[in-house]
Amino acid sequence: LLEKAMDIAITELVFHSQNDLEKLIADLSNEGNYCVVGGGQTVPEAQKHGLPAVFLRASRDTIRGALLQAVEVARLRREEKRRAYRLKAILDSVYDGIIAVDGEGKVELMNPAAERMLNIKASQSIGRQANLMIPNSRLNEVLTTGKAEIGELQDMGNIHIVTNRVPIKDETEVMGAVATFQDASRLIQVEHRLRREMTKNRFVAKYRLNDILGESPLIVETKEMAAKFALSDLTLLIYGPSGSGKEMFAQGIHLAGKRKIHPFVAINCAALPPTLLESELFGYDEGAFTGAKRKGKLGLFELGHGGTVFLDEIDSLPIELQGRLLRVLQEKEVLRVGGDMIIPVDIRVVAATNKLPHELVEAGKLREDLYYRLNVLYLEIPSLRERIQDIPLLSRHFLTSLKSDIGLLGVEELMPYLLRYDWPGNVRELLNFCQRLSFYQDGILRAADAEKLLRRIAPNMLSAMKMKLDTGGLASQVSAFEAGIIRDAVQKSGSLRKAAEKLGMPKSTLARKVRNKNEDE
Repeated sequence: LLEKAMDIAITELVFHSQNDLEKLIADLSNEGNYCVVGGGQTVPEAQKHGLPAVFLRASRDTIRGALLQAVEVARLRREEKRRAYRLKAILDSVYDGIIAVDGEGKVELMNPAAERMLNIKASQSIGRQANLMIPNSRLNEVLTTGKAEIGELQDMGNIHIVTNRVPIKDETEVMGAVATFQDASRLIQVEHRLRREMTKNRFVAKYRLNDILGESPLIVETKEMAAKFALSDLTLLIYGPSGSGKEMFAQGIHLAGKRKIHPFVAINCAALPPTLLESELFGYDEGAFTGAKRKGKLGLFELGHGGTVFLDEIDSLPIELQGRLLRVLQEKEVLRVGGDMIIPVDIRVVAATNKLPHELVEAGKLREDLYYRLNVLYLEIPSLRERIQDIPLLSRHFLTSLKSDIGLLGVEELMPYLLRYDWPGNVRELLNFCQRLSFYQDGILRAADAEKLLRRIAPNMLSAMKMKLDTGGLASQVSAFEAGIIRDAVQKSGSLRKAAEKLGMPKSTLARKVRNKNEDE
């Protein structure tokens, strides 16, 4: 009846001697969760084995009271066991290693993650001094000082660990300490995922090498060289005149390489003042300067971790910042403005300039040591004037993308002019011209209207040419312009062989063209 009423299991045990009692109590202790109710020697024997016990006096009321007390004790023990089991399950499931010591520095708790990281068995550690079992645990120091140690680095054999050590206190006394351990490699992986999430849809390359249009030998050769450079992780320096497509090449190289799933971070060094440029590149810590964000800010080198950082107009970077950039390239680490923590970064740096790099070094605008560090790989982007045969293809592509049928008709009439023009703004200037042309809506043009149209939409082009279009047609214009290109190349190169390499044609072909030009003259 008591079992049903109280929803408990009651086991009646009978003993006839002290030896019987000791054996019964020992068996109960081994079997599990029992509360002993009895008299005489029963209670002391149960307590000796760590079992809760209630002394029973021989009366109906005392028996009933003793049983109720035993039920409550058993319930509390079951609840305590459940809590202990839940705590153990939680500690066993976490990836962080956890160790707890008592006030004397003896290990009270060690979870499986700590066993794996420290290569120590909990069964061999419980009850022993932590400083004897765990190298450099410093838990005794935390017990002595009562001060937490957060984010400390610790070597454990072949792995690096980040550890936090925190004292356990009551109101006046340090009662123990807890240490948590995290595998540094896992933290780095989490950091990488966090950085990728933070930069998602912000620092993304858009253009592939195939998006760079052109059929001239020079541009084809340049794209082939860029594709080879994409397979490398070496630092790259790109030289090309303004508007020639340096960033498109940088993006294409990024997307053709192994870092393509990681950020592509581009910054124009000439677009920001030096003070702002420093904090943008290197980031800053909290309180670094007036107006700094409360939690600091990640720099572009950190945001580009794992990917490519493109520094356009590198010669506009102040000399003092060039020194800091040199350290990033050499050591693969950054130091935030106002910070004292070295942050490792894994980035490929691609720098670009629209001025000849060696002239920048001679002029003192580019540090010589930085130049040699950047110029591991070198890519030169040809000007539009050097790839004149690509002008029809590019202009038609731009006007098609602008959905301008009228512009397509107009550009054919204007082509002789376009082929004579020097295009100092290169492909960007040609795009701007096509955008203006796409707004022309006066209908089909005649050849006689071409100069009038050109004066209307690009008056600077006519004045820059300083010559009139002859009546020889498109072929003669191309031939005349080609002759000028050849003459410039031969004069600058000093030999037919070097000029032929620059123009992307066989030496015999160039020699024939030079001979024909001389005969015509």
